Amino acid sequence: MTLSSPVRVAIGTASGARVSEHFGHATRFEIWEVGPAGTRFLETRNNRPACGSGCGANFEENRADEVMDASVALVADCRAVVVSRLGECAINRLSRLGILAFETDDRVDDALRELAAFDGLFTAETAA
Repeated sequence: MTLSSPVRVAIGTASGARVSEHFGHATRFEIWEVGPAGTRFLETRNNRPACGSGCGANFEENRADEVMDASVALVADCRAVVVSRLGECAINRLSRLGILAFETDDRVDDALRELAAFDGLFTAETAA
C-alpha cells in the first residue's frame, strides 16, 4: 500500500546541519515532513539519551530499558529515523513500530533528499 500523504522523519543531529547523533546518545531529534512535493521542518524534540554517561555497569538494566523506550516513544509518530549509528536494541524497538531506521553521516539536507526519493518510505507494509 502506498501512502498518499507526507510522512514524518526524525533526524538525530546536534547542529542541524549534519546527521551526527547515535540514537542512544541523541539529545535531540529534528522532525521533518517528507513528501513527493518536498521537505518541511516541523519541530525539534529534546531527548534524554538512553546511553552515555548513565549506561553501563553503574546503570540498572531495567532503567536503561525505560529510557530507551522513552526515546523510541518520542519518535513513534515518524515513518523513519535517520542517525549516525544505532544499536540492535533500538533497531528492534523501532522495527516493531514499523519505523524504518537509517544510518548515515550525510548533511541533513542530503539525507532528506535521498529519503524523498526512496519509494520504501511511502510504502506501508501490510500483514500477510
